[in-house]
Amino acid sequence: MGGPDPRTLYYGDCLDWMGRWDDETVDLIYLDPPFNSKANYNVLYSTRSGNDAQYRAFEDTWVWDESAQSRYDAYTGATGLRASEAIEGLGKIIGHSGMLAYLTYMAQRLERMHGLLKPTGSIYLHCDPTASHYLKVVMDAIFGAQYCRSEIIWRRTGAHNSSTRWGPIHDTILFYTKTGEYTWNQPLKPYMRGHVEDHFESDGRGGYRTAYYGNVLTGSGPRSGESGKPWRGFDPTAKNRHWAIPRKLWAASGLDRKGLSQHERLDALYEAGFIRIEEGRVWPIYEHPVKPEDGSPVGDIWSCQPYTEETVFGTDDCIDEDVSWLKPRDRERLGYPTQKPRGLLERIIKASSNEGDSVLDPFCGCGTTVEAADKLGRRWAGIDISSFAIDLIRKKRFRNRTIPAKGIPTDFASARKLAREQPFDFESWAITRLPGFAPNVKQVGDGGVDGRAKLALMPDDYESDMALAQIKGGRFHIDALRAFKGVTDTKNAALGCFVTLDPVSSPSARVETVRAGKIHIAGNPYSRMQLWSIHDYFDDRMPHLPIMKDPYSGKPMRQMELL
Repeated sequence: MGGPDPRTLYYGDCLDWMGRWDDETVDLIYLDPPFNSKANYNVLYSTRSGNDAQYRAFEDTWVWDESAQSRYDAYTGATGLRASEAIEGLGKIIGHSGMLAYLTYMAQRLERMHGLLKPTGSIYLHCDPTASHYLKVVMDAIFGAQYCRSEIIWRRTGAHNSSTRWGPIHDTILFYTKTGEYTWNQPLKPYMRGHVEDHFESDGRGGYRTAYYGNVLTGSGPRSGESGKPWRGFDPTAKNRHWAIPRKLWAASGLDRKGLSQHERLDALYEAGFIRIEEGRVWPIYEHPVKPEDGSPVGDIWSCQPYTEETVFGTDDCIDEDVSWLKPRDRERLGYPTQKPRGLLERIIKASSNEGDSVLDPFCGCGTTVEAADKLGRRWAGIDISSFAIDLIRKKRFRNRTIPAKGIPTDFASARKLAREQPFDFESWAITRLPGFAPNVKQVGDGGVDGRAKLALMPDDYESDMALAQIKGGRFHIDALRAFKGVTDTKNAALGCFVTLDPVSSPSARVETVRAGKIHIAGNPYSRMQLWSIHDYFDDRMPHLPIMKDPYSGKPMRQMELL
């Protein structure tokens, strides 16, 4: 089958999709999976009235249940699985807990990601400090401890109050490679003017040039061949040394050294102005002009900190402005929980891939990775288990383009197949076909509510602007409709939408909807209990709903805006 299709979104569990693709077809993987934070995240947005409305985007809570036990059993004694011993060992340390449930879930998917990576590929796992040490054990087992390149600390917020500990303000990003030969484009941060003035020389034209007086073009110990022979009047063996050209000098020069002898390389650098010979000095000096693209290698702590000095070629406000956390009013914000800044992903993608390479985000969320990869000319693919997220990416990230979304039903037959084979995925997708509704991802024990929405205007005769929905992918039963009607009354919802796969023609169902009564908005009547089907959706028949609020922005929307 090959690898993932380029510039394509995939709806569903990333483990299922990744299992369909061939090994060694991806150059770079970045994943920001759900953390074991025991927190329910909500999509928050400000309304025109100044109030906050909320839609649950996903529930990030892990418990030890039958599924977790099954995953753990699959690793017990399974020597063919890379993480087998690590999972068994962690089980002995932390026991059958929510954390172990999370780790078995992640181990399954990380095993497959290892297979997908090309030999020159890299993976960045973005994780919470509460689980990063356990995940590192799992990553060491799967990828090899020797291929752990960096543990990056990223400051994710400006402050976080805590009365019992130091404020938690950072995330951890674990950087691993598949092998010892991997793509690497060294990221640089600009030189500080004060540093340059102290350590570099003026070129007399307003610029600077490096002059490495402490570093010479020789290494310790004599050698045979040209490395040990005199060059331009300098004899390295006189000081028990040999000629050695630093890699950074070659990189700065941009010259091609292939096929050149050691003396020819020295000549080429000298003629290009990268080697200076001064009378009275024991050795030649190597140097190069300071250019805007030059700088110091970026370290493994990424934080937006104010400069105390100017840079050589500007006055940037922050040393890592490109990876600064998102501020509450940043225009980049989409209102999605745990959204990361695009600059953070651009730094990773630039460093560990080249133009045209394949970049995969198995937990793509609101699409920061895929947008950054697209901007940088990479062939990207994103997977998410939430159709809400897939819709958000297509509507907000690529609003003027048609982006394929595999796994999303395109006709009634494929919707029926999804309902039969993946009922939870069907439920999540079907909710988002209703304008303004966002899914409740707690799909077991959800109290009969599968989705929620907010009315754009308060009803004239009902003190609630909440709307609820329930999805049924199987056969219709009148008792289910009556139970949902009871839920809408109990929760004081202004209206409810009962969504089925096939149209409901039962006379008793029609009677129940009439008994529910009506609400009025701006004088217009709307049934409090509405029946609608996915069959209606594909026939372009929409329910008669009042104007809802867009769950992404909180602004009033029209019925067809999200379809």
